[in-house]
Parts: sequence; C-alpha cells; structure tokens
Amino acid sequence: MRFTTALVLSSVLYAAEIVSATGSPSGCNANNCLRAVRATAFPTRPGTADCSSFFSTTIETKTSTEDVGGVITTVTYLETTIPTHIPAYASACDGPVKYSSACSCIGVTPVTTIIPPTCAPGTLSCNGGACQDILSDPENCGACGNKCEAGASCSNGQCSVPTCDGSSCGSLNGCGSDCFCFREAGGNGFCGPNVPCAPLKDCASNAECEIGEVCAISTCCNRPVCLSSCALARRSLDGNFLGSRDIEDGWTGGQPAAKF
Repeated sequence: MRFTTALVLSSVLYAAEIVSATGSPSGCNANNCLRAVRATAFPTRPGTADCSSFFSTTIETKTSTEDVGGVITTVTYLETTIPTHIPAYASACDGPVKYSSACSCIGVTPVTTIIPPTCAPGTLSCNGGACQDILSDPENCGACGNKCEAGASCSNGQCSVPTCDGSSCGSLNGCGSDCFCFREAGGNGFCGPNVPCAPLKDCASNAECEIGEVCAISTCCNRPVCLSSCALARRSLDGNFLGSRDIEDGWTGGQPAAKF
C-alpha cells in the first residue's frame, strides 16, 4: 500500500485508536477472545508472537520520479504498513479492536519501526527523512548536521575555510596545531593536516577523491593530492605521523609535523 504523508498520519491515528481501545490489563475480561489469545501452550497458537506482529507498524520513506510538465521531479513520500491479519484461532475476537485489546492484556505493546530511504552515493538520510546532498550542501557537509561556517562552501563533503583563500606553498598560513591553509581544485581555501606526501593519491579534481576529501593543489607535494580536513586526517593517520617523520618525499606543509 502506498500512502502520502497525510495518509500516513491517518493510519497512525487509526493505530492509536485501536491501542486506546484496549484498556489496561487490570480491566481485562476473561472472554473467549482473550482465552484464545492466551492459549500459547499449543504449538499452533503462538499468541504472543502473533500479537507482536499485529502490533508492528512500519513506516518507510521512499522516493519516486515524476514527469511534471516535462520536468523530472523527485517526490518523497511515506509508505506505512499496518498488519491486519487476525489468526484463525482468535476468530472469537470479532475484529481488530477486540483482538488488540486481548493482545494488550497479555502484555504485548505496539512498536513502530521507521525505515530510512535507500540513498544514492553522495547522499544520506538525516533523521530518517529524505536523502540529503552531503557533497555540496553546507548544512550537511560530509555528514548529516555538519554545518559549514558562515560564508563557507561545501566541496565533496569538505567545508571550505574563507580565511584560507589564496594560501599556497611558501606562504602557507597556519590554521591549528600542525595544520595549514591549502587551496583545493575548486579554488576555495580549506584547513588540512601536515602529513607525508608519499601515500597521498594524485588527483585533478575533487570528484576523484573520496567523500570528505578535496584535491589540494597548493601543498608542498609538487603535485595535486587528495587530502581530508585536519581533524579527520589526524584521527585516521596518527599512526602514519608517528612512523613517517623520516620520509624524504616531502610533506604537505613543507616540513615534518612537530611532535605531539
């Protein structure tokens, strides 16, 4: 079944109506419906399992493309699934409200599962919602909720640093401990680590680097290299820093990083 957002809200309200009708276990009546649901001693009557399944609501975010006046538009919608199957052994329950009440009386509670959408490369579902662009969106740069500073742009999941614009080898500005201002292939400045050049990947554009890296064109490596932000690189390459101080192939900042 496919629902729009409005229909999903209606279905959730319907589920809430069923749950509110169940009452509390202390007010349970030992009628034929409840007796049938409680008969879990029989292998063919898994009352608790069936009730859990009946009380399981799934809401999934999906996308589709539509041609609106010749313009292909991506539409995000919610699809909700509410089980309605009542086991044959519980036929005495006479409808979903009575069956839900009996399920509540044996201690089963409703569960709603929200399934995030399957996102294309370069996008992520933030908080179970629609897929967000994490390659160029300064509000979600490289990760959901990672906001770039005011005036900064997002290149391949990496925030630019406006104060680093124009920096190049020979006149690199510092931007933190063992960090320098570099320029990436798009022309923006960013703050990167001082690391050995040898293991860094060659590049000609940001698109050739991994998400969260940019193609740094102004380091002292004498070639454009893929480089992540200072904070990310220090977390992932600390071991390389410690074991690579004698490498003579050059460092992005022109000299080995200071001990830390």
